[in-house]
Amino acid sequence: MKKVAYFFASFLPLIITLGIQFLAVFFMIAIAALFLFPAIPAFRSHAGTTTQLFELLMDSDFNGMIMVIYSILCIVLFGLWYYHNCGGDYLPNPKKTFSSLQFAGIVVLVPGAQFFCSYMIGFLSMAFPKWLEQYESIMETAGLDESITPILLFYAVLLGPINEELIFRGVTMRLARQSLPFWGANILQAILFGILHGNWLQGCYAAALGLLLGVVCEKGGSIYYSILLHILFNLWGTVLSELLSGVEDTMLFAVLMFLGMIVSLGLGLFLFIFGMKKKEKRGCLS
Repeated sequence: MKKVAYFFASFLPLIITLGIQFLAVFFMIAIAALFLFPAIPAFRSHAGTTTQLFELLMDSDFNGMIMVIYSILCIVLFGLWYYHNCGGDYLPNPKKTFSSLQFAGIVVLVPGAQFFCSYMIGFLSMAFPKWLEQYESIMETAGLDESITPILLFYAVLLGPINEELIFRGVTMRLARQSLPFWGANILQAILFGILHGNWLQGCYAAALGLLLGVVCEKGGSIYYSILLHILFNLWGTVLSELLSGVEDTMLFAVLMFLGMIVSLGLGLFLFIFGMKKKEKRGCLS
């Protein structure tokens, strides 16, 4: 009976997260209604209020503040949940927990994970063109396109990864592990991670990334490994990808990207696993 309870409890973090998102939206709208709207003459009419509110919801900085508030609330809530009820460790022993080879493996994995997700986006876009239209519309509305603002960049590269790792690789996976073997818990948290993104295209590649993050977190023995991988993955997607935009459409780049994906994933996993085994052996000897 306890296993069944833990299984259904695994869905609770996602439900709470969605609730916090709605609260953050309503909070920002309330702030705008109290301090911004009364100062604008157009808001004296219902039509003016509706139009300006719609424009506000399309504003990148406004959406950025919503995401920052939402992520901070989640980091506090799920951080406390993870570290106090799910066996998390605020300050793990560096010599026992971390390995330079594993950190190197994480860095090497990043381009491979990015290229793999790019292939997924390409294949899914060809198979389901409407998914791509929906995805691009959401990214543009959220301000997470080529014109990303500093506040959204801060969220995408730092706050978002920490927040999502605590929710899914932290709390959700630990709850799921009480009722499922690791592979089952990892698949479940990855699917829920994909659902959070709210659209099919992003949800599919987020779920694939979630599987890798789950393996890195579990096998690495620390959520800090998956946080690092997530941060570097988002950094590549939001910053470094712009530097490659001029050559992405060339055949040479396509060939190099495929080869780079194979080498990056293979070498990265090798370094990470080798570092893990070396760390375990060192622990046995000490």
